[in-house]
Amino acid sequence: MTTLRASCGGRRISCSTDSSDTGTGERISSTRPSTSTSGAVERDFGKRWGEDPLERVNVLIAGGGVIGTTLAHELAKRGVNDIHVIDLDLGGLYASSELNAGGARATWWQPINIETCRITLDFFRAHRELFGFRETGYLWLYADPDRFAVACEKRTLQEAAGITVELLRRDEITRRFPILDRNLEELVGATWSPRDGLVNPNAVRAYHRREAEKLGVRFSDRHFIDGVETARIDGRSGLRRVRGVDVIEVAGGDPTDTSGILREILTTHRVPTGRRARETRISCDVVVNCLGAWSSIFSSKIGLRDVTEAVRRQIALVDVRPADLVPGVDLDRLGMIVDSSDLYFHPEAGHFLAGYSIPDEVPGFDFSYDGNAYFEEFVWPRLAHRCSSFERCGHLRGWSGLYAVTPDRSGIAGPVPGIANLLEAHSLTGRGVMQSFGIATVLAERITTGHYGACDLGPLGRERFESPDRWLPEVLHI
Repeated sequence: MTTLRASCGGRRISCSTDSSDTGTGERISSTRPSTSTSGAVERDFGKRWGEDPLERVNVLIAGGGVIGTTLAHELAKRGVNDIHVIDLDLGGLYASSELNAGGARATWWQPINIETCRITLDFFRAHRELFGFRETGYLWLYADPDRFAVACEKRTLQEAAGITVELLRRDEITRRFPILDRNLEELVGATWSPRDGLVNPNAVRAYHRREAEKLGVRFSDRHFIDGVETARIDGRSGLRRVRGVDVIEVAGGDPTDTSGILREILTTHRVPTGRRARETRISCDVVVNCLGAWSSIFSSKIGLRDVTEAVRRQIALVDVRPADLVPGVDLDRLGMIVDSSDLYFHPEAGHFLAGYSIPDEVPGFDFSYDGNAYFEEFVWPRLAHRCSSFERCGHLRGWSGLYAVTPDRSGIAGPVPGIANLLEAHSLTGRGVMQSFGIATVLAERITTGHYGACDLGPLGRERFESPDRWLPEVLHI
């Protein structure tokens, strides 16, 4: 059992973690020296670069997106000290959680996704002013009778978890949502979850980082993980632990990445020789992979097979003249609408955000935005097909970001089997913000107590992909 020495308000506590779990429930005693009073591991793994520094930390979190940052905050709140978060892009210029549409819902079809999103949304509601959370609801339109029938069945599961979901007949849709005034005869019904809504992802991440730093968490920007060294644990056949993580500090660059160096590293996964400011080996008690779309790159450095794929998603900012809005439309009360064509849109600062996931998008690390061509081919036709208000709408601008997509469209979280001190929380397939607090609080509980508390993340373990009957398919994926 790995022990973390922790300090909180002058009180020293001992925190255990099941990061040594083999995946079978067995607890592994990692044969390492006890930690020092500073909380750092007293072990010299050797210096790969001669006299270059060897750093020692209790917890190393790879990835400072909304999941990694929230986890760091939750661990620090529980008294764990000496936490180090490293990321190449802490400013979030290319972060998936900063480039999404801001939707926040708990209306999923898998219990673990429902529960972790419910926990997160409750947290958002409790701090709605801080996070800009607007409880404007989610409306899903269905044209497929079979899919709608499943949605009606899943409503029982959602309501049992405390999620309010209304079933709407076709004739109720326009009456309650007058902006939807075209081709409704195609629809068989809709679901409306009034307590879902919209949130400011940047505000969420900024809050957790600010509070984590107050508790002593260290965040390092422009740091790239170049390698991961593991070693066998004596007496444990096939079991390894992370001995050290090799990190490169990137030289130069600016907050807006005018030089393009961040984009180059994020898409090629290597740091040019001339940009290597400093190279460091970091040893740690516990490592957590929270790298999102780049999680598979981290896994490959250990020799782990990862099923995650990075897939580009594009979003357009659309202008609609007030005179073109049909009577009765109140933009302040209109939330996220997901059309039966899989187009989604919601009002944003006097305009509309609209997105559509191209079904045959080739996986890869691509941040390009297709501009007006994307709007004209995929967004505008679907908007105008359902809403006359968008007949003469205009394309203002847009952007793209990366989803970390798994085969079943559910995330990966928990201990990594076979690696005694490695955990992970990533590939939430567009739900990073929605599940951030739920996943982070439960995983922090597991790390500090050895047990899950509010809910069991076991179903999200990577080992489920060994057998399709253990998958957690999510159909309501946009």
